[in-house]
Amino acid sequence: MNLQHLVKSKVGAAYAACGLNTEKTLVKTSDRPDISDYQSNGALGLAKELKTNPRILAEQIATQLRQDDFFDTVTVDGPGFINMRLSTRALTENAFNILATDTGGYERPTPVKKIVIDYGGPNIAKALHVGHLRPHVIGEAIKRLCRFAGDEVIGDIHLGDWGLPMGLLMAEIQERQPDLPYFNTAFSGSYPDIPPFTAKDLEVMYPLASQKSKQDAAYLARAKELTRRLQAGDKGLKALWQQFIGVSVTELKKLYHELDIQFDLWRGESHVNDRLKALIERLKADGTLILDDGAQIIPLGKAKGGNDLPPLIMIKSDGAVMYGATDLATIEERVTEFNPDEILYVVDARQGLHFEQVFSAADKLGLLHKAKPTHLGFGTINGRDNKPFKTRDGGVMTLRMLIDIANKAALDKMNAGEMGRDLSESEKENISKIVGTSALKFADLMNERTKNYIFDPDKLTSVEGKTGPYLLYAMVRMKSLLEKNGATDVLSSDDIPTACAPAERALLLRLYALPDSVQTAYDNKTPHVICDYLFKLAQDFNLFYHDCPIKDTDPTTKHGRLALTKYTLHIARLMAHILGLHIPPKM
Repeated sequence: MNLQHLVKSKVGAAYAACGLNTEKTLVKTSDRPDISDYQSNGALGLAKELKTNPRILAEQIATQLRQDDFFDTVTVDGPGFINMRLSTRALTENAFNILATDTGGYERPTPVKKIVIDYGGPNIAKALHVGHLRPHVIGEAIKRLCRFAGDEVIGDIHLGDWGLPMGLLMAEIQERQPDLPYFNTAFSGSYPDIPPFTAKDLEVMYPLASQKSKQDAAYLARAKELTRRLQAGDKGLKALWQQFIGVSVTELKKLYHELDIQFDLWRGESHVNDRLKALIERLKADGTLILDDGAQIIPLGKAKGGNDLPPLIMIKSDGAVMYGATDLATIEERVTEFNPDEILYVVDARQGLHFEQVFSAADKLGLLHKAKPTHLGFGTINGRDNKPFKTRDGGVMTLRMLIDIANKAALDKMNAGEMGRDLSESEKENISKIVGTSALKFADLMNERTKNYIFDPDKLTSVEGKTGPYLLYAMVRMKSLLEKNGATDVLSSDDIPTACAPAERALLLRLYALPDSVQTAYDNKTPHVICDYLFKLAQDFNLFYHDCPIKDTDPTTKHGRLALTKYTLHIARLMAHILGLHIPPKM
């Protein structure tokens, strides 16, 4: 039970004592924290039903509540609003049973849901660019948030590893190294274990091949033929394609390790190739797939808003299989294999129409069963000019570059003495990577998911304001405070915090407010709500740290304030984990 539910049970008991319907009990966090901690407005609606004066009814309820030392004050304001300020005992003695849990007092919804979350979506052989930051960090945070709420969650990277891009790469490699055995249909030996290219080679070759295909019809035709052969099961080309994947995935995993992003499934579009063929044949046979100007489409009809949806193009007139087709086959696979309650897609908001078409088609084809698909769109990362963020010379900013910018900014702040004054050079090097990466992730996650935001490298690693380093510094301070006073961070039932000073009380109430923030973030899949909570928690702790000394106090007060620090660190760690932030050992 969280604190608000405990207050609600007290109000319910007061209703019962007055002979009132306890189902009408309404309790919420007060809109006026300067007046009260919690508020109950249930008397207004109940009085209307009973045809009585709501203020008189509220006074009767308040009289019952005043008899309980759980409350410090209970007042009735306006037409019948009951305002309750909790006693110090209520705030302190419930701390361990509520806050020390692995959910910090958040009560997980039931029943548990099974969720597949599709996020990341990198393309094989292409370097991750700045735009890939958002789906990765948002998707990872939403996955962790859902797991925190008790759901069974399967994270799928959904690699772009199929289609013409693979043929283009093969065409370019064939042009450079025509004697490789992969292209010889008569070759019967073992293919090389070592790829004839590096990840960097692939990153250079793909854009070059793409450009060539737009200027050279023969080159494009060769790429299409190689694609056809690969998809038909050509042994040599399949071996070459598997090396594309091996080299690319190895590089991806290095980057994901730095960002602490973990996928359960490393599948791509290719994984549903056989299923896709069977699905298309089925749709052709039952007349669902129709021919339209050479293309094969699924008509969709009306959207939820009443407008006509464009048909979903499955196969273009030139025979190219479209993303909509592989997305449908992937839905069928996920539903068949996992039987999920929800399938979440963390993809750029500009793909909204595409997903509306895919979901409509999946529903029309009966592929969803009980699964509810949801597109969790996100905005773009822009520079100060409000255009997509680029390098100084106007080129595409890779994600590697972005991480390096954040890490260097953190190191520069340490070298300038803004943080890490007592660290050795090696400590600065290691901690700057923790701080820089966390700063980068928080700078993205603190923005509302659906909106674009301005990326400002200068503010990224500031220890002031709403930044990752500000939060990390507060958490390092919590750990340091405990260590300097000979306390561990392990909570026990003997850890009863104090709540006499205003700053102590405000901090405790912020800790108890965790469930509301988690539930809002979970319901809307909006990690920025967790960022807001964690920032306010850090602010409240810093005020407590400033106003409530520990060193020169009596033993009881010292113990209580160290206990409050323990609870704060515990809750901060829970929320930091959801966001994927790491707390450095020093700062």
